[in-house]
Amino acid sequence: MLRGVYSHINPFNKFILLLVVVLSFLLFSVMFGILALVPFYGTGIFGILTSSDFSDSSVIAALKVIQIFNTAGGLLLPAVIYLWLCTAVDTKSDIYKSVAPLIILAAIILIVVAQPVVGFTNELNSHLSLPKGLSGVENWMKDTEQKNGVITEAFLATTSFGGLMANILMIAILPAIAEEILFRGALAKLFKDWTKNVHMAVFISSFIFAAIHMQFYGFLPRFLLGMALGYLFFWSGSLWLPIVAHFTNNFLSVMVEFLYRSGNIKTNAENFGTDNESWLTAVSIVAVSGILYFIYSKTSTKYLITDVNPD
Repeated sequence: MLRGVYSHINPFNKFILLLVVVLSFLLFSVMFGILALVPFYGTGIFGILTSSDFSDSSVIAALKVIQIFNTAGGLLLPAVIYLWLCTAVDTKSDIYKSVAPLIILAAIILIVVAQPVVGFTNELNSHLSLPKGLSGVENWMKDTEQKNGVITEAFLATTSFGGLMANILMIAILPAIAEEILFRGALAKLFKDWTKNVHMAVFISSFIFAAIHMQFYGFLPRFLLGMALGYLFFWSGSLWLPIVAHFTNNFLSVMVEFLYRSGNIKTNAENFGTDNESWLTAVSIVAVSGILYFIYSKTSTKYLITDVNPD
């Protein structure tokens, strides 16, 4: 019944509203996650969540639950609430707009063939450094990224089918849906209305998308991914295209690490695509450019399936 109640306010106020809602729900999602774990761990849950012993399966299981609560309750839910409050009643949500299967397939192929480019930008990013005056900030970034990397590696360290399914849910499915609704469906559209410029909207939302992950040495590839996802969203007018592309990107990382841990391949997710020959990277750049142009040229009205009735 409150749908569209804030649709008339200006973009700056919408940005403040989005910020307040997301930060509030992130706080509450952690609290609810801890409460959900109390029946299983008792009062020892606080010691488990602050433990650095990531070889302990109970610690990893608890952290995975908190991560799922953070993504679902701290990103997805506030984004949906924000869009409900700020989308006019007579405007259909982008989540109800579908894209032709050919375009969906092209987006999946785009992410696959882009892996050498991702590896190249990862390698390039690893050689970047901040000015000497910001050495303290850089050291903090390195420490934060190292800690996050240890946790991520512990999350991915599974060879069981159940562990694989949990990782696909936690790393691929939920983030793809939650982050695209938040960063593209809410934030990018907000900045488009604010700046009256799609390119600025894509740039700013991609910068925030990359920065919020707190991984300095993964900033460049994540920023470029955000740019691609932003354009896929605005070209198609549908959230499903960037959601599928985002899912494909994260799913590849989960599967590569799983196959590596299982002994089926020799390269892990972190190094996947970083040892390509220069010619392969060049081919990847050309392929990515061609697929992006194909999607851009085909995502016109005649290639978009009619909106699905939300009722």
